[in-house]
Amino acid sequence: MSSTGCARGTSSDAAMRQDVYELIRGLILAGEYISGDPMPEEQLAERLQVSRTPVREAMKRLQSEGIIERRENRRAYLAEVNPVTVVDIFMVRARLEPMAAKLAASRVDEGFLAALEARIAEMETARLAAEPDLRLYRQANEGFHWAILKQSGSGALDSTVRSVARRRITSPTFRGWTAEELERSQSHHRELLAAFRLNDPDWAEAVMTAHLHAARATYFRLSGLASGRASEDD
Repeated sequence: MSSTGCARGTSSDAAMRQDVYELIRGLILAGEYISGDPMPEEQLAERLQVSRTPVREAMKRLQSEGIIERRENRRAYLAEVNPVTVVDIFMVRARLEPMAAKLAASRVDEGFLAALEARIAEMETARLAAEPDLRLYRQANEGFHWAILKQSGSGALDSTVRSVARRRITSPTFRGWTAEELERSQSHHRELLAAFRLNDPDWAEAVMTAHLHAARATYFRLSGLASGRASEDD
């Protein structure tokens, strides 16, 4: 095989691995599996109509992110998530993402604003549907936050927050949120967009801080954790 053919094959293989990873992650996001469920590689390969090799590699990646765990029998299971760990993740994000928002507000361009507008529109469509599409809402919300991290220009902030946030994939997020809580979240998104349009770093930082603390308060309600934990984290 020519070197060009090898390069194309490598690129195609990489795309396949990424696609399989995203498909499996999407199944988890959609609630197809819940914490503690077995996730046999052979069944996933059959379901996705791919060989076991990209599935095995995707599972290794998910395991490194804390989403999949291997037990004594070496089988893969969707990881059990400790609610206190999720609260700790919120604490980390509440410290780092406001910094990213502040940096991003000084680097605003039209492409960035357009991306945020698109994600807000997607969340609004998902939220106001006759049967709210929480999977779409979650994906658009994630895209909104990732866009801000990227726009911050800080690779360290971007990679750290992404790594921490992905560990929350198996915990309930927007499932169980009230209409009022979803509207409050959207209000924060719209206010962040307004702050970015005015290139106001302090405003963006303050809104992102409030946004993440509000999300954490909702998680306290859903998980039944004592509200006193919040004051311990601050």
